[in-house]
Amino acid sequence: MRGLVIDPILPVPAIAALAALLCVLAWQVYTRVGAGLGRTRSAALLALRLAGLVTLCLLLLQPSRPVPLPPPAKHRVTLVGVDTSRSMRQRDVDHGTRLDAAKSLLIDASVATSSGRPADPRFRCFEFGEDARPVTGSILDLAANGTSTRIHRSVSRMLESTGSAEAANALILLTDGHDFELVNPAKTAAAARARETPIYAVPLGRTGKVRDVSTHITGFQPYCYVRQKARVSAALRLIGCEFEDLTVELLRQGKVVQTKRLNADEFQELPVDFEIVEPEVGQYEYEVRVPPLEHEVDTANNSAITYLNVIDQQIRALIIEGEPYWDTTFLQRSLMRNDKFDVDAVLRYGENRFRLVRKNEANGKLIVPENIDQLSAYDVVFLGRSVDRVLSAAQIRVLDHYVSDRAGSVIFGRGAAFENASLGAQLEPVSWGDRAPSRLRVEPAAEGRGLAAFRALSDSPGGVDALPEVFGGFNAGTPKPLTATLATASGRDKAAGAPAIFHRRHGRGQVVSVGLEGLWRWGLNEHVEGPNTPFDRFWDQMILWLMAGRDFVPARQFSFRPQSANILLGEKVWFRLTMRQPDPRVKSVPLTIYLDDAEVGRVTMTGNGTEPGRLVADYLPTRVGRYRAAAAFPDGTTQDSRFIVFTENLEETEVAADVVGLRRLCEASGGRLVQASELPKLIAELDADQKPEVPRTRLAPVWNQAWVYGLVALLLGLDWFLRRRWGLC
Repeated sequence: MRGLVIDPILPVPAIAALAALLCVLAWQVYTRVGAGLGRTRSAALLALRLAGLVTLCLLLLQPSRPVPLPPPAKHRVTLVGVDTSRSMRQRDVDHGTRLDAAKSLLIDASVATSSGRPADPRFRCFEFGEDARPVTGSILDLAANGTSTRIHRSVSRMLESTGSAEAANALILLTDGHDFELVNPAKTAAAARARETPIYAVPLGRTGKVRDVSTHITGFQPYCYVRQKARVSAALRLIGCEFEDLTVELLRQGKVVQTKRLNADEFQELPVDFEIVEPEVGQYEYEVRVPPLEHEVDTANNSAITYLNVIDQQIRALIIEGEPYWDTTFLQRSLMRNDKFDVDAVLRYGENRFRLVRKNEANGKLIVPENIDQLSAYDVVFLGRSVDRVLSAAQIRVLDHYVSDRAGSVIFGRGAAFENASLGAQLEPVSWGDRAPSRLRVEPAAEGRGLAAFRALSDSPGGVDALPEVFGGFNAGTPKPLTATLATASGRDKAAGAPAIFHRRHGRGQVVSVGLEGLWRWGLNEHVEGPNTPFDRFWDQMILWLMAGRDFVPARQFSFRPQSANILLGEKVWFRLTMRQPDPRVKSVPLTIYLDDAEVGRVTMTGNGTEPGRLVADYLPTRVGRYRAAAAFPDGTTQDSRFIVFTENLEETEVAADVVGLRRLCEASGGRLVQASELPKLIAELDADQKPEVPRTRLAPVWNQAWVYGLVALLLGLDWFLRRRWGLC
């Protein structure tokens, strides 16, 4: 039959084979069974049976007739997207900004009238940046204020704008190709292909590399001590500055105090550090600045500011020694003559015989701490050996609580501090084994070279190599997780580079473990006269480093600071108040926020319900500038913390047109990149080519009708009736 289409259930050869088999079987059966009926009757029965079987086999072919479907009536539109992100402000086109060029192109291509209104309802205009929005007024009113560009989200939103009775001829983008969404262009193109909408893009702006240096503060040290070495750390983010010499300046209170010359090489980010020392108490502003480069696109981000609080409160230190040795004696004497420290010492020199030493007698009689509040009065605790002969098991548990919950600092000065190793199992970062008696030379490890304590040794005459060897050390076991190796030691009986000094965070506090004996020899240095020996400087800077890593300011009940001195506009600044001795009566502390000298806000620090002795608050700055947060504490004292709010927008830094990314997007969607001069021609082509709907058909089955099944039933039923009538089973 003409016009029929078959859709067989089984392959056609299989159906043909089945029909042939059934016909052969029927012929054999009727030839044998109907032999006594006569030739006419037998032939009639065989014909009826074969006709029924053939009809059934034909049904397996599922014959259908194609029926044309009228195409749905759809209104076709052309989508036009105009990039209004800040990078479109660049003036690297023939006239005006990139956005001005986009507006002129749409008017010249007759997409919009001279007033900026759509010239035809078939054109649907959008502006896009972080998202796409329909242009309801004139395109001449569009402004490049978008803070970011998200092409995938914007394209998806424009494609979804067509209704069920609409179809898009194409999507035309006028953009510089910036995209900070980091979505593969192939994914965006796939969404366009699914809607049969090719993407055409007109790239606007100059291609190639731009030049820019931006400065960011990478280290925040909330406070340091008078005459303590501190570090101002920054990172330079470099674009288009390969192998160029850069000048980096450090400004203190607005005046240049240090200058460095660095080569950019091929780095995209370059670290830079400055060491500083402040002789007096106060709060100081430091700025890291790179002078503007030639043809640099943005010079406002060339500098970054941080603040340093310099204090002189004495650090309270407690020394506990159960097996006196020269290391403990030299440390005690060093801290005693150091103005930064207020020292107490508990020294066992015989069975049940103790010597209690207190630097400041005005503090009253020295009592060995027995509870957490007494121990929390100290900023750092130094442990010698056989400490469990001085402290009870309960006091040692308090020591663990002091570190983990009260942010205390403990230094194990001579390997294992406890004769019963189980007492310090939770506190010690590593288990120390047998002595290594040979003389050892100490070297800072990779994680310790940047610490001021080891830099102080390197600054000594002759450096670390000139230091005397120590008498021996202890073999280290396996460190606990997150333990850093600060120094190694090598000698005849100890493997080269074996770990010797460890550091580990334990809860909110810190632990340092030194597996060496004989560091006191660094205090007998022929190159240094007086008390300022490498031994003195090492322990001075080591303890100061530990203090800088904790929340508390020595000798203060309340310590208050923001999480950083540099806050990006749009982000919250978080304030944290920590009490040395948690006081449940202090439930809130008010803060006053100043921008320069004008009050701009007030917030209240409150507890979070999970950490006693800690209050927090947050504040969202609305403008860039220098801020000051003033806290008033219940004891009548006050404290200020300064921070700076800055803004950074890559839309105004990475401004080169991304033609490669646009080409990938267009070609993957079935479109192409279009030059500005080709836009009118493209619009004319899209207007002429309306993409008529391809005629569609549906298959109307002709086999599932009642008369077909009636015919099969008639043939097989008549066969059965005649067989019975003529006496066949």
